[in-house]
Amino acid sequence: MNFNQVKKELEKLKNNRLLRNREEFINFEEAVEVLADVRDCKIIVELCKCLDDNTEDEEVMFGLVHLIEDFDEKEGLLEFAKAVPEMLPQAKRWVKILHYRILNDVPSRRIYKSVLKDLDYNNNQVITKVLYEIADENGGEFGEYIHEIL
Repeated sequence: MNFNQVKKELEKLKNNRLLRNREEFINFEEAVEVLADVRDCKIIVELCKCLDDNTEDEEVMFGLVHLIEDFDEKEGLLEFAKAVPEMLPQAKRWVKILHYRILNDVPSRRIYKSVLKDLDYNNNQVITKVLYEIADENGGEFGEYIHEIL
């Protein structure tokens, strides 16, 4: 798939991310299916921008979460971490959901710890804040895992 096709599918994903009707649902799922063949982790940042807390169908949105998770783990987690600051205005809940999924997986936690060391200071601070919010929201349930990462 060439660059223009990927760009077109990403735009389709973004334009239909609220999943307000059948047409948006079909367009969104088609774009996820087409983009599943792209193996370049560099598209993860753009995929993450298509997550939206205002979506009307969370189940369908999880198709995008699974697509994001399907990339090479180390490079995929790095690209996800880079995307976090750009996701927060419209997808804070999805940022947390993806972090819960990382926290619940031992290999992902280990990789994410090394990934966070490679990030710039500001990006690292944004993610640290999100992780502390997760710890506060869950009565310390994830505290040990968060401490392990940080």
